[in-house]
Amino acid sequence: MAFLKKIKQHGTVGIIKEILAKYLKTRIMKLHYLKAQINYNKSKAEIDNLEFEIKELIYDDFLLGDKTVFNPEKLDLIRERCNDDSYKAYGIISNNILLYSTWISLEKLGLPIKSKFKLYVDEGLLEDSYCHPSARGKGLHSKMNFFRLSKLYELGKTKCVAIVLNGNTPAFKVQFKSGFEELGIFYAGEVLGIPFTTLNKKKYDRR
Repeated sequence: MAFLKKIKQHGTVGIIKEILAKYLKTRIMKLHYLKAQINYNKSKAEIDNLEFEIKELIYDDFLLGDKTVFNPEKLDLIRERCNDDSYKAYGIISNNILLYSTWISLEKLGLPIKSKFKLYVDEGLLEDSYCHPSARGKGLHSKMNFFRLSKLYELGKTKCVAIVLNGNTPAFKVQFKSGFEELGIFYAGEVLGIPFTTLNKKKYDRR
């Protein structure tokens, strides 16, 4: 009965993916490679009326976040990024609660596996945004996207990359609204514990 209940909750495909990941250390993700030319004036105009104060986050700020999201494993990654000058985090804190957090990368092209891909000198990357349930429905994803684009421009970047997981419709809508276009599709993950990716960054960037 428990197994049938699990199938009902996650679907047959979801159960198969869980079994592959847990027992065969195999997971394959379909990802979309998006890129935008940063329009600084538009980005600044979009955040002029933001009702919240945005601050650059430090490690301790993430301790104010939802513990189910910012668990020890996630906090280890955050600590690593906070000690790396090529990453910057921005967010919104209200009533001692981390309502929103989001990241930019100035050098590394972050993928859901370990990789050595680098950004070009004129590129930045948007990644890893989180919105607290109490702050959802306020358009923060869109506003914070424009905020990050403006920050990247101020840091000397004129282009921006975003990687979106296939099926994440809300993320697509936000990125397209921010001026991104899709350059290609690739796959990444692990097969029997061995990481892989089909990403050919140079090919996509020639389009």
